Amino acid sequence: MNDRDVPSVDFELTPEEWEDVNAAHLFASSHYDELISNARKVGALLFATLSALCFLMGFTLGAVLFAVSLAPFVYLVGPMQRQAQRKALAKLSQEGVAHGLFGHHRVEVREDGLFHRSSAMETLIRWHAVDEVVEREGHFFVYTGANSFLPIPVTAFSDSDQLRAFSEGFHRHLAHAREGARLAPPSGGEGPEG
Repeated sequence: MNDRDVPSVDFELTPEEWEDVNAAHLFASSHYDELISNARKVGALLFATLSALCFLMGFTLGAVLFAVSLAPFVYLVGPMQRQAQRKALAKLSQEGVAHGLFGHHRVEVREDGLFHRSSAMETLIRWHAVDEVVEREGHFFVYTGANSFLPIPVTAFSDSDQLRAFSEGFHRHLAHAREGARLAPPSGGEGPEG
């Protein structure tokens, strides 16, 4: 098999795209939803407590202000948190997250795994290490753990034929690896016949 037979894709990853894919991953996380929910609960409790204390101490205006501020706070905590996370991601990308992270990338579907090359690194993600693939925010996320992923922009594929060839090769190898893992005997064992 020569290089032309290997399904592959080339793309450029900019700092802005890195920020976008990490934000998309973060904001889709159930942990992020839990964080926002907890912040709303704590904030609501704080505002309600301060309002009650002001009322008990005779500061009616303060009680009303805290009570009226409760609804906007609960509504705005999500957008404020998203903005803070985006700022933190922008700062990380400006400081340089890792050598070779930005710039040209090539991803190839190979027999032994998904080969990824950038200007500073080469990695091989073995098929058994791929947990799932999710399409989100204009990228394919190839997950190898809850917070470990390789983003491939949808725009990297020049046409539907290239996308189909890459996808078919990817899913064929992935299915084959998973089927092989299911059929393999337990470690140190003889298998079902032994």
